[in-house]
Amino acid sequence: MKTELYRALKAINVENLSEEDKEELLRFFVVTENHVIRNQIAFIFSDAKYNRAIPFIIEKINDKKLSHHNGSLVYALEDLDVKDRFIEFVKMVCEMEYEPRYQACEILRKYAPGISEEVREKSLEMLEERRILLEATATDKGPDSPLNFVEYSIELIKGQQNQADSY
Repeated sequence: MKTELYRALKAINVENLSEEDKEELLRFFVVTENHVIRNQIAFIFSDAKYNRAIPFIIEKINDKKLSHHNGSLVYALEDLDVKDRFIEFVKMVCEMEYEPRYQACEILRKYAPGISEEVREKSLEMLEERRILLEATATDKGPDSPLNFVEYSIELIKGQQNQADSY
């Protein structure tokens, strides 16, 4: 059943989806326990630019039971309008495993130039707190480590701040 259902989802032509179809997919997305099917539905939302799904996808990303199956969900958000959720992605950089952290950094890079000063300050504060904790406790401080991602995000956001200050 799961294989056939996945194939059926893969065969969906996004352009032919009605709002009612998208709502039905959203209800299924919320209840399915199968991460492959959940991810495929998230990709459909991404392709359809179905921004209504954003809070539901973020909720699944943050679900501790799904911590090893959430990187694709973050990736699916890249093509949706998540600029108002910048802080959520900062949290992902601070708290998630490698794949979702990497995808969250990509989203931060995309939206960093347009964030408000308030969001910039809050983001830097969160990242700085995490950096201090990781410097004190983390054994892995090399490339692709949680500390490396946090430091990269700080520089990314500060770099945007410095560019804005130079105008």
